Amino acid sequence: MTKRLLAIYLVLVVLLAAFIPGCTGPTTGTIEVKATLDGAPWAGNVSYKLSPTSGADVNGTAVAANFTVAAGNWTCAYVSGGPGIFVNITPSTTQEVVAGGTKTFVLNFRTPATPDAWVTFTSWTINGQVVDPAAGPFPVVWGDIIDCEYKEHVEGEQGEVVTVHQTSWLKIHNFGFEGEPGPVILLHAVNDPGAVTMHPDAEKKENQTCTVDGVPVPACTEIELPFCEWINLDVEVDWDLVICTEYEKTINWIGFPVPMAGLPVLFDAPGMLHMQTLQLVSYACVEVEGDENPDNDCSGDSPMLTVIFQLPP
Repeated sequence: MTKRLLAIYLVLVVLLAAFIPGCTGPTTGTIEVKATLDGAPWAGNVSYKLSPTSGADVNGTAVAANFTVAAGNWTCAYVSGGPGIFVNITPSTTQEVVAGGTKTFVLNFRTPATPDAWVTFTSWTINGQVVDPAAGPFPVVWGDIIDCEYKEHVEGEQGEVVTVHQTSWLKIHNFGFEGEPGPVILLHAVNDPGAVTMHPDAEKKENQTCTVDGVPVPACTEIELPFCEWINLDVEVDWDLVICTEYEKTINWIGFPVPMAGLPVLFDAPGMLHMQTLQLVSYACVEVEGDENPDNDCSGDSPMLTVIFQLPP
């Protein structure tokens, strides 16, 4: 009897082993994804991807977040968004998730550097040749161009592109001839696209508008320069500039065109038929959104340049 009971018991053990699954441990773990901004915890929308050694990726859209994943090596990659400039992922971009364990990926961001734009007057030039205003007055004839140069720069995030609104003024004075009254000088608005240039080339010129005393003037508008009155001409341009690049801006202000020939200038004086003296002063300002230091946005007045238009012999 004892042997028979023992046999029945053994059969029952085998049947139980066959039909009742054995106890096994967990096969998944947890990944938590967090973020910091300037070293402090941050929560919000940001896109990232969790990738296993094999299998489907898991896409995240916000932090902080937890994911239940299969045990194994997982890699975290930043995709887009977040509170500022993405820096890195700590403690490592790839970590091993063990069954029942938790691994944390931290997306680290920093606040972008605040832009700071500045402009300085560099020189007066005639036909592209630098002149010293103190050595004037300088003779000019038909075909000549009076221009000036500025240096411009935007501090901030290296390599980023920002839109800079630039306004440059030319204060012009009809001084007659050697201070004696002369006829009214007639200028002509040209606004040639090549009259204002950047070196190196800007990413994009958004627009270019000429004004007189702040009022926009379309091409072909005539502007009177009465004797002994200062008139304010200006040009407004929006440029897309690369941060931390030093630019040299050239403005071809006034041209004295040969009859029936145009010049790449903002304004010209096509009807000059008498010897006339012009006194010129230029200055410029720049504007960028969020400018850190507005105190250096304007150049101040340039030295005064004096030129005498002369008829050819």
